[in-house]
This record gives sequence, C-alpha cells and structure tokens, in this order.
Amino acid sequence: MVVDRVRKSKTTIHIAMWVKENPHAVRETAFLFFALALFTGVLWISGKNVEPIVYVLGSISTLLFTSPTIARFVLSDKKPVRHMNYDEMLDFIKKSNSKKDWKRIKTNWAEEAFLKEDPRLRIRVRWDDAGIHDKDFNEPWAIPQPDQTVNSYWYDLSYDGALIDRFILVSVDEGQAKLPLPDPTTLEVDLLTYKVAQLFDEHNKLDEYMSRAGLRVKNTERIA
Repeated sequence: MVVDRVRKSKTTIHIAMWVKENPHAVRETAFLFFALALFTGVLWISGKNVEPIVYVLGSISTLLFTSPTIARFVLSDKKPVRHMNYDEMLDFIKKSNSKKDWKRIKTNWAEEAFLKEDPRLRIRVRWDDAGIHDKDFNEPWAIPQPDQTVNSYWYDLSYDGALIDRFILVSVDEGQAKLPLPDPTTLEVDLLTYKVAQLFDEHNKLDEYMSRAGLRVKNTERIA
C-alpha cells in the first residue's frame, strides 16, 4: 500500500520526526504563509493578477498547518532515539535491521557499529587488552569450532558517549564469527545479544556457526 511505502521512506521519516519535534516552528511558518496569502488575496481582489500566487501561498499554509497531524500519522508511536528510555532503546535495537539501519566501521584495534538514523547510538569492541573478556574461553559449546583459539570480548553499547550496557561475544575460528554468549544450561541466546552479534557478522556466518555450536535464539519473535 501507499502508506507502507511512505512509512519506509527514510527521508519522509526524518521530515516527519522534525515536524513532530518542532510544532511551534511549523505553526509560526504556517501563519507567515497564511498572512502572505491573505495579503496577496487583497491585491487580487483589488484587480492585481496574482491569483496563482494566492493559490500557492494558501496551499503551503494549509499543508504546514496540517503537517503535525500528518507527522503523527506517519510516525505513529515512533520516538527519536534521544527521547527513549533504557528499555525502549533496547527494544528498538531488537527490532532494527542490522543491514539497513546500521553501519559498521573497523580499524586495526577496534570495531564499531552505529545507527544511521542517529550515529550517537553505537556499539563498540576493542581488540586490545581493554576489550578482552576472557583470553582463554573454554565453554564446552565452543569446542566444536574448526579453530580452537577462542576469545571473548566486551561489546559496549553507548549513546552520545555514555555507556548504557555491555554484551559478551565469543570470537571463534580466527574471527570468522562472533557468537553471542548463551545460557550455559540451555544454550539459548536472548534476542538482544543475537542482534548485537548480527551487527558484527562481517562474513555472514553467524547462523552457521551458531548451528555448529548448538546455539539457538530464545526469543521466538521475528528477527529483522
């Protein structure tokens, strides 16, 4: 449907979000165009050939007056990331698309994924000693991997430089996959940690290596 296509447009979402956050500025601009339309309307009545200008100015003012309502319709209950609380932010990450919504950058000593919509939301791992969780990770489920050198790392979630949460991913087979740390008794992985692993799935082998290790996602909701 047309509405669905509109909702998926990044440009439309950004514009709607700005309008939703700045209703006073939108209304003031709408009043300005309305005043101009009124003034040119008077000129038109007095005999000036300004009818097209009156129509354009009136249409713009009408669109601006109704834009907050349209923005609420397009965004529904969507909040800007900066207005989300802790639980809302984590839920947002679960529902985000790792390929479309995030961008990953890598250096020799660190790797980072940031949200395209708001780059202040970031998940970062360091490959030096400061980022290592366990240099000799030896949980039984990690043993079947082709390469037996297994390290685990801290992945730090932050917003605007403030640390929000930390996750542990296990690097296996010389970094071919970063596996989410499961519940040791059930080998189930929570959806949020799986999503973090998905963001750093450089070789697209996450699900393959999870299957080898006998890991499965605990949450049954649809994965984006």
